[in-house]
Amino acid sequence: MKQKILLFVFFLLLFTPLVLISKNKITLLNKKTEEIPNTDVETQIITKPIPLPYEKILLSRMTNEQKVGQIFIWGVEGTSNLTPENKKFIQTHKPGGVLLMQRNISDENQLRLLIQDIQSTNSIPLFISIDQEGGVVSRLKWNEILVYPQKSIKTPQNAFEISKQRGLLLKGYGINMNLAPVIEYSDSSKSFIYKRTFSGDINEVIEKSIASLNGYRESGIIPVAKHYPGHGNSVIDPHYNLPIIDIVNDKWEEHSKVFNIVIRDTNLDALMVGHILFPKIDSSPATISNIIIQERLKSSENFTGLILSDDMEMNALDGLRSPTELAEAALRAGCDILIYSKYSLDNRYHQQVVYEHILNLVNKNLINIDEKVLKILQLKIKYGIINRE
Repeated sequence: MKQKILLFVFFLLLFTPLVLISKNKITLLNKKTEEIPNTDVETQIITKPIPLPYEKILLSRMTNEQKVGQIFIWGVEGTSNLTPENKKFIQTHKPGGVLLMQRNISDENQLRLLIQDIQSTNSIPLFISIDQEGGVVSRLKWNEILVYPQKSIKTPQNAFEISKQRGLLLKGYGINMNLAPVIEYSDSSKSFIYKRTFSGDINEVIEKSIASLNGYRESGIIPVAKHYPGHGNSVIDPHYNLPIIDIVNDKWEEHSKVFNIVIRDTNLDALMVGHILFPKIDSSPATISNIIIQERLKSSENFTGLILSDDMEMNALDGLRSPTELAEAALRAGCDILIYSKYSLDNRYHQQVVYEHILNLVNKNLINIDEKVLKILQLKIKYGIINRE
């Protein structure tokens, strides 16, 4: 009898924990089952849409006429006000910017009035640009800071201070873009560009170029570094003839060194491409060269800023192609903005005919300029030219 009792106790002790464990497993299983949502009930995931960048909102509201207008900077006629004919032309074609020339300028008050009149022509504020390098290229001449030559600048700090002070003066008149500094390297006094460049060896030129660009940016002015890839020691001025630089591929990096380093080391917003022929690189001048702009500047150097042409009315381009063919070629090569400095009521100059040609291409979907216009709008927003709604 005693043995049976002991055997019963033994089995009780053996199986009781197993029963408890099984019970707990069932309890846990039931608990987990309760936590699983009912798959028969449809659930909706509500995600907040990512807002579009403001430049894309603006682009979506623009007509083709407005888009085409943005890719041009035009010379204008008038002093305190635009001439009636020119004002109507600007209001109709809505260019992205204007270039102030010596003919538009007499004094400070007149200049402010003219710029106010220009900005009243378009719902999208314009680039108000000028060539104020200092020295021999100075449209404004009534202040020592405005005319101080690049060649006389001794140090990078001096370059920064001159550019910042000059930029503040320009901004006070309503100008927002300076087609300067010249960041080319030339060591021959016979070169037409020599007097317009910084002094020193190539490394000093690079340091002064970067400092000058920073000075303009600090003042709120868009600086446009020029003229890519450099005229070097050419004696030919593109205002009159086409400069030809006979370098081979192996010398390209050395020739364009200042630009390449400035692009790599700074956040360069804009540069101007010069009318320069490199016959051993491409049969077309740089302004309309796919090899130089697309392959070298944009792809090899990863430049993503705004690319402006030099004045498309210069004699350097005479006879190469028709004005409309040159404009189209420059845009296809990679230029974002084309400059035409001369206005006339007839077609003696090319603003009207080129605008109509590009508009026709856009309307027929033969060319897409949306990315160019986006870059223009982005830069205008960045510098406060366009205010966000």
